[in-house]
Amino acid sequence: MKSKIVSALLLTAVSSYAIDINQAIESAIKNNYSLKQQHYILEEAKLNLDSSYSGYKPKLDLGYTYNNRDKGIGSQLKEDSTLSATISYNLFNGFMDKYTIDSSKSLYESSKLTYKASREDLILEVKNSYIDYLLKQKNSQTFSEALKLYEKQYEDSSNFFEQGLIAQNELLEVEVQMLQATQDLQNAKTKQKIAKHQLENVLGTKLNDEVESISLTENITFDKTSISNRSELKALELTSKSFTSLAKASQSGYMPSIDASFSINKYGEDISPSDRTGYPDSQNIGTVSLNWNLYNGNSDDASVLINRKKSAQYMMQLKDLKQQIELQYQNAKEQLEVSKLNVKTANKALETSKLNYEIVVNKVQEGLSTNKDLIDANFLLTKSKQNYFSAYYNRYLAIATLQRVLEVN
Repeated sequence: MKSKIVSALLLTAVSSYAIDINQAIESAIKNNYSLKQQHYILEEAKLNLDSSYSGYKPKLDLGYTYNNRDKGIGSQLKEDSTLSATISYNLFNGFMDKYTIDSSKSLYESSKLTYKASREDLILEVKNSYIDYLLKQKNSQTFSEALKLYEKQYEDSSNFFEQGLIAQNELLEVEVQMLQATQDLQNAKTKQKIAKHQLENVLGTKLNDEVESISLTENITFDKTSISNRSELKALELTSKSFTSLAKASQSGYMPSIDASFSINKYGEDISPSDRTGYPDSQNIGTVSLNWNLYNGNSDDASVLINRKKSAQYMMQLKDLKQQIELQYQNAKEQLEVSKLNVKTANKALETSKLNYEIVVNKVQEGLSTNKDLIDANFLLTKSKQNYFSAYYNRYLAIATLQRVLEVN
C-alpha cells in the first residue's frame, strides 16, 4: 500500500554567514550529548560481542606457590615451592558459547538500530527547535512592525490633536496601544532568546550566526511501506531474538561439560622451584575432566523460563509499537493535509488584512474613520501575520514529522 504525500522543503539562503538546517543537523549529530551516550552504548555492545568469542579460545594460567612449615608430617618437606603453567580448553559445554555469541550478535545489531533511531529522533528535534526559533524571530519582526505602525499613528494623532481634530482620549488610546505593542515586542524578543538557547542545547554548541529561512516546494513522494523498516521495530525484534538465544544457552545447564588441560610443573625444596631431593623436580600433567550437574535447585529451569518471558515481552512491545507508528503515520498525514489548507487560508487572510489596513489609513486621513478603527486594523494585521507564519512553519513541521515516522531522512 502506498500513500503519496506531495510536499518537500527547499532550503534557501539569506546570508552566506548564516547556518542552514542541514548544518544544524550535522552539528547536532556531532555534538549532542544524548546521541553521544547512545554511541557509547553501541560501543559497549560491540565489546560484549567481542568478549563472547572468548569461550572458543584456550586459557593460559601461570601459578606459583611456596610453603614453609614449622613441622613436617611424614615425608613432607619443611619448605617447598611449585611453579606451574597450565593451558586449558573447553571441549563441550552444551552449546552455551554458541548461543551466547548469537545473543550478543543480536544485541549488537539491535544497538546499532537503536542508535540509528536516536539519530532520527535527534534530527526531528533539531528541525522542531530550528523552526521554533525561526517562528519566534518572525514574531519579533511582526511585533516590531506593529509598533512602528502605532508610532506612526501616534505621530499623526498628535498632529490631529494639536489641530483640534480629535479629542485627547483618542490620542491617549493610541499611546496605550503603542506602549502595549512595546511590551509585546519585548516579550517576543525574550521568547526568541529562549528558543535560541533551546536550539543551542540540541545542537550541543553555541550559535554565533543567524539561521537561514526555509521555503517549501511541491516535489517529493513518501511511501508508507517504509514503516516496516523502522529501526525501532527491527531493534525490538533483534532484542527478543537475543533472549531466545539466551534461553537456549541456559539449556546448556542440562548437559555435561568437558574440559582438557595440560600443565608443566617445576618443584623446589625452598623458595626457588628448581630442584627437589628424592623427587622429580618437574612434572607434566595432561587432564580431561567431565562434569555434569544433575540438580541445582531448578536454577536452569528458571533461567530458561525467564529468558523466554523476556523474549515474549519484547515481542509484545514490538506489536504495540507497530500500532503506535501506524497511528503516528495517520496523524502526520492528516496534519500535513490540514497544514496545506491552513497556509492557503492564512495567506488569504494576511492579504485581506493588509488591504484593510491601507483602506482604514486612508479613511482616517480623510476623517471617515476613527483611531479606534485603525487600532483594530493594526491588531488584525498583526494577528494575520502571526497566523500566517505559524501555518507556514507548521506545514514544515508536518513534513518533518512524516519524514521521521517513515524514517526517510
